[in-house]
Amino acid sequence: MMASIIQDIRYAVRQLRKSPGFALTAVTVLALGLGANIAVFTLIDGILLRPLPYARPDRIVTIGTPPVGGFTYLMRYANLRQLSEAAGSSVQTGMVLAQSKVSVLGPSGRFQVEQIEVTAGITNMLGVRPILGRSFRAEENNPGREHVVLLSDDVWQKLYASDPSIVGKALTIKSQPYTIVGVMPKSFSFPFGDTTLPVWSPAAISPAAGAAMSGKDQLWGSMFARLPDGMTTAQLAANMNRAQALIVKGNPDQGLPTELQVTGYQRSLNENARKPLALLYAVVLGIWALACLNVTSLMLARAVARMREQAVRAALGASGARLLQQSLVESLLLSGIGSLLGLLAGQIALKLLWHQIKNSLPLTSAVHMEWRVITALAALTLFTAVLVGVFPAMRASRREVQGSLHGMNSTASASQNRTRELLVVAQLALTLVFLVGAGLFLRTIHALRQVPLGFAQQNVLTGGIILNSQSVVADDDNGAGKTDLVQTAYMPLLERLRTIPGVRVAALSSVLPMRREFAVGISTELDHKKVPESQSPNADGRVASAGLVEALGIPMVRGRFFTEDDSASAPVVVVVNQAFVNRYLPGQDPIGHTISMGKGRFDDVRIVGVVGDMKQTDVTKATKPEIYFCLAQMGPGKPLYNIATAFMQVAIRAAVPADALRAQFDRVLHEVAPDATTTDVKTIHEAVEDSFGSQTLISHLLESFAVLALMIASVGLYGLLSFAVAQRTREIGLRLALGAQKANILNLVLRRALFLVGAGLVCGAAMAWFATSLARSYIFGVQAHDGLTFGTVVAVLAAASFLAAWMPARYAASIEPIVALRSE
Repeated sequence: MMASIIQDIRYAVRQLRKSPGFALTAVTVLALGLGANIAVFTLIDGILLRPLPYARPDRIVTIGTPPVGGFTYLMRYANLRQLSEAAGSSVQTGMVLAQSKVSVLGPSGRFQVEQIEVTAGITNMLGVRPILGRSFRAEENNPGREHVVLLSDDVWQKLYASDPSIVGKALTIKSQPYTIVGVMPKSFSFPFGDTTLPVWSPAAISPAAGAAMSGKDQLWGSMFARLPDGMTTAQLAANMNRAQALIVKGNPDQGLPTELQVTGYQRSLNENARKPLALLYAVVLGIWALACLNVTSLMLARAVARMREQAVRAALGASGARLLQQSLVESLLLSGIGSLLGLLAGQIALKLLWHQIKNSLPLTSAVHMEWRVITALAALTLFTAVLVGVFPAMRASRREVQGSLHGMNSTASASQNRTRELLVVAQLALTLVFLVGAGLFLRTIHALRQVPLGFAQQNVLTGGIILNSQSVVADDDNGAGKTDLVQTAYMPLLERLRTIPGVRVAALSSVLPMRREFAVGISTELDHKKVPESQSPNADGRVASAGLVEALGIPMVRGRFFTEDDSASAPVVVVVNQAFVNRYLPGQDPIGHTISMGKGRFDDVRIVGVVGDMKQTDVTKATKPEIYFCLAQMGPGKPLYNIATAFMQVAIRAAVPADALRAQFDRVLHEVAPDATTTDVKTIHEAVEDSFGSQTLISHLLESFAVLALMIASVGLYGLLSFAVAQRTREIGLRLALGAQKANILNLVLRRALFLVGAGLVCGAAMAWFATSLARSYIFGVQAHDGLTFGTVVAVLAAASFLAAWMPARYAASIEPIVALRSE
């Protein structure tokens, strides 16, 4: 058996060398079909299938509030602690109470890492132990204890060159010494995702924070739990909601969530990726099917051309199974070469589209080649070989040996011609589906770019700033004794930025449009009117400096924005957006109305201006109400001060290309605050493009696949008609000899082509009508069954098909009758 297979491999190699055009076409088409599949399956494996690097990861869940507007809001630590106690000792819990990029100083110099502050039991809950040292102890969450830290394997390698004696050494984080107590395993990451260079430290939790449902002592965080054996997610959710109802009853008017959601941790991470990946895989399966149809059509033509050869082998004693084996070996060789090239093409495609992939899908750090991907490729290669090899061989084997040996020509039977024609019709139909999808997504991207954003995109550089400075903890609500980072860091930074050559305006804001760092919802009183909490004005809170409207090109609807006169000692003022006015002050002049946001000077804050609505995180969504507070009036103990000092964003409008200012922005920032770190520095135009997410990724892929499908279908139609002309050469010569005109021959070939193209367009239009209905949620600014898109695509495909049919028809019309009649 093995000897015959080796013999067949050698024979297949010789035959393919004799037909390089066929071999190159078949391998290329299969490589593209298999490569597209393996690229998307690599994403599916890393994002959906690969287990998280914890013990029994399917038992780990998240406990929190249901997402609102795409955001999952944090909960108060005091609330989470009571829920943890209510869950009982059988449910292990752990919490993440802070996560930020920080500057660290180690033996190899200063680096930016991600510090995650957690409760001590987090590693036990995850079922992962350090490879060096120990985990955290419960008492290390108490304030005043020695600072300790666990390193990730990446930080251990980068800062300490994998020093095995690292435990007990010091690492400086935010100018504070931390003792290294352990190193986590290489695959460990938590929270799992796209964090880079993470380190973990115990959060400082005071007794007051453990009880505070409001005020300066409260902490915010997320809770995770491990389900004990025998308990389901639904059972824990029911228990948590019962406990939360009692907590809310005991803490009225605190704005505690009334509904909790318990979700499998891995599902909570990849939930938003399931639909885009399903759509992408449906697309690449279509490309694979198109490739298989094309190669099957080529193999059918090849089988007809080799019919006499097969008949001779059968006459010499070769069995049908032996001939089938030889055909299968040849198709397996083609598929194997195609799969290797497809593997390379798939990885190249992932690299080329990596920016869109990272902005569209979660968990991309887990995407890499693994055994499941190789196994899937091997299975798909084998199935492809059977599909494209066995069927043509079986069709060819139905011809009688005697007839094939005595026939003057190796001609295809009527049924074989019909089979090839059906394959071409199927290719045209699939191509129409891809072209319609690409057209709709192109129009979607165009429509997204035409949406008025409410701000200007030209020459604006944006980026996040994390100061990492240590401040003295205040003893009272007024923030006495606490360093004022606004006056000591942010205001000097603004002054320095405005002196950079080429900078027109520089401003700071806690949130900039089209960036999804975080959202802060606030509830206020309007004009001191007491209303139930459910009816209180709610808005997204922003802290911004003077110059923001000029930096972003935001229109002022009425009143003014902040100026240099709005200092820390001046009356506190706010600016609202038009959406706030429309919802809470319809038909009124908002200037002069007041809102209440706390005690003292923030109890009577006057509205001085209204800005136009800006798109916030999604250009397809309506703008929510916003309230802007003046950064210069923020200080320790003031509302939103902690938010502003934890994270701030800069907007720089330049007279030169904004990209040219990146290095200067980074230099000035580190001159003002050496420990500061930056995040996601990019132009606001790039932020807008990135906000389109999976729509951009799917559009790029569909564009590429549609062009590929059009080429494959055109080649398939051309190949079919060329083969038909070659098969009917003698018939065409006889017609010409009997007086037929060249126009008659052209009409003969093109009429058949027109029938096939028409059938393909009709079937494709029906398939596209159904397929676009499934993708309706991804389409914006255009109807799923848009007549212009369908009409344009039909015209393009018809024109390409006509060109593919014209060349064989023209050749047929140019045949010389004498030559044709003498041909064998």
